[in-house]
Formats: sequence, structure tokens, C-alpha cells
Amino acid sequence: SRYSRAADIGANMGLHSPFMARAGWTVTAYEPDPTHATLLERNLKLNNATNVTLKKSAVSDRVGEMEFVRVLGNTTSSHLAGAKSNPYGELERFPVKVDSIGDIMPAADFVKMDAEGQEKIIILGTSATNWAHTDMMLEVGSHENAFAIYSHLEKLQVNAFAQKLGWNRVRSLADMPTSYKEGSVFISRADHMPW
Repeated sequence: SRYSRAADIGANMGLHSPFMARAGWTVTAYEPDPTHATLLERNLKLNNATNVTLKKSAVSDRVGEMEFVRVLGNTTSSHLAGAKSNPYGELERFPVKVDSIGDIMPAADFVKMDAEGQEKIIILGTSATNWAHTDMMLEVGSHENAFAIYSHLEKLQVNAFAQKLGWNRVRSLADMPTSYKEGSVFISRADHMPW
């Protein structure tokens, strides 16, 4: 396989980490919500996924601490404060540790990211060097984030391939997904999809 080391950012209770582990990858899962982290640990144990390391932290463009917003009615929509302009429902807020995408990418061949609106900040925190040996699959949550990500990748000369285009190459801003309803985007230095 082209990939052997993966980062699962926004692990969402470990939905993807066990699959990547079963494919033989060494996985580092990033999950800032303590409730989800507990579920992920249980899921990994049930799946005998011993090649997954859990980091109980969020990911952004820098190292430090940030406020996390837990959406009580839909915890898979929880996010770092500021990532969503109008969070809905009953909310809990608490500090979480944050790791930098720039520190994560050199140790991963593949990154799966579901950062609930933080994707713009994370991608803008990458340099051309970060993409030399790392590919990424992510959701884009808004028009603003699509524009920022598209512009940054174009500047870095890194390619994007959109699910809404049948995984063909993004050639204009209109090709970028702007919500999960339009599917994911695959980002790579490669000129074509590796499958």
C-alpha cells in the first residue's frame, strides 16, 4: 500500500481508526472530547487495534490550548471555539490541548480529517514542505473555507480532487465542495488519484 502511517484528526469516536489499523497502518488518532476518547479507546480494544495511538487533543495551526465547544444534542458536531459562527443547541465549553498540523504531517503518509469547520485554519497552517509525502482526505464546511483552502493549495501548487467531481481534479473554485453534502476532497502533490 502507498500508505503505512496515518493521522485520524477528529476521530469521532473511532469510526475510521480501526479500519486504517486493520489495513496495517500505524495510526495516531486525535480526539479532544474526553467522552469520545473513552468511546474510541473501547472501540479500539473491541477491534484489537493495537497499532493506534490516541492523542487526547485537537488539531489546529499551532500548539497550545483552545476552548472546545461540545454540542450536547449532537456531539459529532462539537468543535474548537470560533470554527462555527452559529453553533446550535445546548453547549458546554472547556479547554483542550491543541497540536499543530505542521508537527503532525511529517509523521503521516495519509491524514483523514473531520475538523468541524476548523479545516480552513488547519490547511492554512501547512507549507509546501508538509505536502511532500503526505496526502489528506477532508470535509469542507463552508464557502469561506472552500475559497481559503482552494487559494492556499493553488499557491502551494498542491492538487485537490473532489468527490462531487467523481474524484477528478479541482480546476476552479466552483469545483470545491462547500459542505459535507457535496462530499470530501482529497489533497495531494500527485497529479492524479493514487487509486
